[in-house]
Order: sequence, then C-alpha cells, then structure tokens
Amino acid sequence: MHPLHSLLWPSSIAVVGASPDIGKIRGRLLAYVRKSAFSGDVFPINPSYAEIDGLRCFPSIAAVGRSVDVALIAIPAEQVLDELERCAAAGTKFAVIITSGFAEGGDGSAEVQARIGEIARRTGMRVIGPNAEGFYNAVGGIIASFSPTLEHAREPLPVLGTRRVAVVAQSGGVGFALFSHGRRLGFAFSHIITSGNEADLTLSDYLDYLVDDPDTSVIFLYLETIRDPDGFVRAARRARAQGKQIVAIKIGQSAAGQRATLSHTASVAGWHVAYDAMFRDLGILQPLDLDEALAAVALLLAGRRPPGPRVAVVTVSGGAGALAADAAERSGLVLPLPSAPTRAAIEGMLPSYGSAVNPIDITATGVRTGALLRSIALLSCSGEVDAIIIVHSLGGTHINLDLAELARVVADSPIPVCLYSYVQPSEIWRMAMIETGVPMVTNLPGVTSAIARLAGVRAEPVAADAPAPVPGDATAQLHGARSVLCEYEAKALLKLCSIDIPREVLARDAEEAAAAAEGIGFPVVMKIQSPDIPHKSEAGGVKLGIGSKEAARAAYATILANARAYAPDGMIDGVLIQASAPAGPEIIIGMLQDDTFGPMMMVGFGGVAVELFKDVAYRPAPVTPDGAREMLMALKSAPLLSGFRGRTPLDLEGLCRLIARISEIAVAWREDVRELELNPVIMHADGSGFTIADALLVRKEQPEAGLPALAEQSR
Repeated sequence: MHPLHSLLWPSSIAVVGASPDIGKIRGRLLAYVRKSAFSGDVFPINPSYAEIDGLRCFPSIAAVGRSVDVALIAIPAEQVLDELERCAAAGTKFAVIITSGFAEGGDGSAEVQARIGEIARRTGMRVIGPNAEGFYNAVGGIIASFSPTLEHAREPLPVLGTRRVAVVAQSGGVGFALFSHGRRLGFAFSHIITSGNEADLTLSDYLDYLVDDPDTSVIFLYLETIRDPDGFVRAARRARAQGKQIVAIKIGQSAAGQRATLSHTASVAGWHVAYDAMFRDLGILQPLDLDEALAAVALLLAGRRPPGPRVAVVTVSGGAGALAADAAERSGLVLPLPSAPTRAAIEGMLPSYGSAVNPIDITATGVRTGALLRSIALLSCSGEVDAIIIVHSLGGTHINLDLAELARVVADSPIPVCLYSYVQPSEIWRMAMIETGVPMVTNLPGVTSAIARLAGVRAEPVAADAPAPVPGDATAQLHGARSVLCEYEAKALLKLCSIDIPREVLARDAEEAAAAAEGIGFPVVMKIQSPDIPHKSEAGGVKLGIGSKEAARAAYATILANARAYAPDGMIDGVLIQASAPAGPEIIIGMLQDDTFGPMMMVGFGGVAVELFKDVAYRPAPVTPDGAREMLMALKSAPLLSGFRGRTPLDLEGLCRLIARISEIAVAWREDVRELELNPVIMHADGSGFTIADALLVRKEQPEAGLPALAEQSR
C-alpha cells in the first residue's frame, strides 16, 4: 500500500482549532468533513468548547487517547510548531497545515517553515503545507478542505465518461477553481490535492501516488516549482509507461526570470526553458493557459487523442467555420482537402449552397437532414484527418440533433470529436453534450491549441544507451582549472574527450604569432584569449583571413590593444592562431546547468547572432544522435542542413554525433561545469564536415589553480 493511502483514505480525522462558526475557515473545515461521505471518526480539537454541533470536542490531540490518521490544523501561525510536536507525540500520521504566514510571508517566516520540515523528518509524521487548502477525495466523497467550491460537491452531475482526472496544485485556490470549471465541463475527478508551501511532502510525492491510483486516468498539475526533481522525473516516467497523461500548467515564465550569465546559451535561455525541455522529454502536456488545459483534459477524458495534426472543421455556419479554421492553422494544425471520394460523398448530402472542402459547411439544413452526423461518421473513419471540430450554435432550449446517434458516432470514432459553440451554450445543451460524451468548448484558441499539443506529445520515450564515459585525465584536468576557461583551454579538454579539434597554437608575442601562422598555413584566424573576455568579437579581439607573417604581427598588436581597451584589468593569456575554416552555416551547441533538472542541451543557428534570431531548441542531457537530429529538425532554419534549394547537404550525421557526445560530457561533469558552449560550429558548405571554431567553459567553482598543462597541449 502506498505511504499516502492513509492521507487520502483516512479512517480518522482531527480538526485542530475547530469552531462552530462556519463563517470561519476552521468552522467550515469541521462542517465540510462532517457533511462529506467520510464515515470514520471525527475529532474536533479546541479547549474552548466541550462539544460542537453535538460532537464531543477535545482540549488537545493527546486527549483523544488514540492515534489519528489526519490532523487538519487551522490555528495561528505562531502556535503551529508546538501543535505539530503534540500531534507527532500523539501518533498522528499526517498533519495538514491550513494556516498561512510562513515562507510566503517573509520576515523570518521561512526559518519557521524550515522547522516544520525538520519536525517531519525527526518524528516521521508527514506534513502537508503549510498554506494548503486541504484535499478532496472525490471517489470516496471525503472532504478535508474549506474550499467553498465543495459546498455542493456531492450533488451528482453528468460526466463525459468513466475516466477520472486528479488535480495537484501548489495553489489551493487554483486547484479548486480547476475542480469548479471541470465540473461544468463534465469532468469526473478522483482527487483534488493542494500542496501549499511543501515544507515536507511535495508535488512529486502526490504524483507518485496518483500514478498507481486505479481511479486516476489523467493527472493535472498546477505548479510554480518542483522541489524534488528526481522524484518528479521518476514518477512522470512511470506515468508515461502506464499511459497516464500528465497535463501541467507551469506559472512564472516571464522574461524577468532570466539569469545573467556569460554564455550565449544562458542569455538565450529564460529560466523556464528547462521545465519546457524536461516536460517535452517526459511527454508532459504543457498548455499555456486554463482554457487550453481544460480543453486538453476534456479530450483525454473522452478517451481519444489525435494521432497527428490534421483536423476537419464541420460547421453549420460558414463564418464560424472560417473562425475555427483560422484558429486551427494559427495553432499549427493542418486542414487537408478531403480526397475526391470523400468530398463526393459529402457533397451528395449537402444543399447546393453547402461546401465539402475543409472547413466543411453543412449549413443549418444539414443539421435537420442528418448530413452533419453522417459527415462526421464518414470523416472519422476516412483516415484523412486526426481530429474533428464540430462548429454549432448551442443556444436556446430546442435540441436539433439526434443525441443518441451523435453519441454512437462519437463512441465509434477512432479519433477525437469535440464541439465548439459560437454562441453561449444554454444549460440544456451543455448537459446534453456531457451526457452524450462530446467535449464542448466555447474557446477556439484553447481547443485548437490543445489538439495541436496532444498531437505533438510522443507516446513512448526515445530509447537511450548509457552515456559513454569521460576519460579520467580530462576530469582531472578540469578539477585543476580556473572558473572561466578560455577557448584554447576548453578545446584542449574536449580533445581529451575524443572531440575532433583542429590544430591551433597559443602565441604570447607577435613573433610567436607570425611563426605559428606560417606553420599552420595561411590564411589563419587570430583570437584573443582571456577569461575576462568571453565574447571576443565584441572586444575587437578577432581577426580573420590573415594571409602573411607581417599581417599576423600587425593583427597581434591590434588584438592586444583592443583587448586592453575593452578590459583594462583583464587577464590576457595570449592570442590563439588557427586555420581559417571553410565557409558555411554556423551552429551553436550549448549546455547550461539548470538548478532543478541539471544539464540542458541547446542547439541552434546564428553564431554570434544567436541572441538575435533565437532559433534554438532545448533538451535535457544526455541526448542520443537521434534525439539530436530531432532537436535540429525542430529549428526554423533546419532546411539549411539538408540541401536547401539545391545546395549540398551538410554533415548532419556528424553534427548529431557531436551534440550527443557533448551531452555525455555535460552529464559526466554536471557537478563541476555550469556552462559549456561551442559557438560557432561552422558546417562546411561542401558537406565534408564541420569546424569547432570557438568554445567556452564556465565552472561552478572558482579555484585558484590555472591550467598550465592544457596551455602546453594547445601548442
């Protein structure tokens, strides 16, 4: 039995701070527990009352004389710590802290919240919250919350089907708002769990429970952060393996969360991109807003998901159908023209003023003649579309559809069928659609985006081999390095990891530069090497196409002068000399350590202009060569890699292997390296390979030692 079973299916509940006044939170807590279907023992705890509404009231949790499964705590914040100690001493299994005023309040309250976690760890009593709104077990009818949305929770309402959705929310108000909205859409719920500030139990713990819960088919998460990323990833992978779709709204994705870091990789990445990348990797659907999320859950509860992006719009109004078609295409969906046989069959059902193209205008007459339902049945089994949106006016009290036939058509359809009402639906229509099992929406962008996202979720994860190890001598060299490695130092490390690095020489005066350039062969590139100048072009620290020893001497002097003007106090190691690379598109390969999920890989086009174009894709490390290919193909500029307009295809296979190897290095060095960037990687236009033209490595630590050994290797 799961460790959280006694929390969500308790046999006894105590309400600490219970009150007879249902106008107060602690009064509603007790009243809702008693009016719910909970059949276990209820113990009000408050020394101010001998009884509440005919129920004996105890002066303390200890006075109950037995252990309690769940204690709902609604008392002033300054009393919570002592009460937790008393609950633990009395053998309480779970304490749900409704009280707010902890880490969310500032002024030292975070330290008090930390003590809550310490009490939980020391005593073994698990704690929910603080600042939680409790939970609702909809299957058992157990209310352990004060949310007004539960006032009529036990009243039976029609539902879309037998599948149930669970909600876990770090915001109690939003969690029960989702319950309220979902009930009107015909959702059947299993659990509503609000986790609050998560001083002990976290969203990951509840997710782990719900993955194995036989009453839960879909899991809806509303979160600000993930405090146990390893537990979250494990649970999410189990959910995917069991076919349980997770839908997650992640809030706080504004540009204000961007970090100030050294590399292009970091400056392009807002702090939320790690969540986006990890959610995609785990097959988690991430809607942008509540309307899209509710539409996605409705489709999932109805039991169908779109296998692809092709959608048919079947409408009774040409204008409303055009609105739906526009919304679908804006969401990335495709409206294919029906095949000639399908189009002919539909045309045979329509009046002369109808249309069998997509959108398919059945007209109002088609509703009366049955053409609407016959067209849907035909399209759903045609293999030509992946989802159907019915556009209809559901106002008024007259039902002009054969509901039994609609239910049969939708039940027999192998693809999702939903209905958009372009007028505010009447109550009789709303109830009829739920009872028929048809998801009904009034927000077009929400439903079209939901279909597009569901179509883009991979059902199975990409199989990956264990990452190849990194040589011990490379790791040893890294451990002796300074905090920011120059290009020549970073490349020397990568060379030890079997990355192909072209010959280059670090020159420390003009004569060394001239000799090195002659030895490498003209033309050459010359670049300043300074840990204080990570972006060399901005400092005038790069000279291209140097064709003679005299030009090399002059370039050396110019580069040093520019560097000293740009960073007067900066450390300068010298000037790096390397052969000019063949021309071609420039790629960036980057890794950024995310505080929550660890190393995140980034690939994109742009070189020094990557921050301007932001044509990038992210994925958690490690990635396979196939995964790297998917990242590259997700870029807007991807056609440039495959022979755009008759050009020679570039070395895509080699590039994918490079990305995969860099991701393995990122995993191996995750405790030591904060950022790693190859920018640019110049793809040879003749398809012969690529050149790693620049590299940057930023460590998490700042040791005193330098890298003399690596400097020597670059000569």
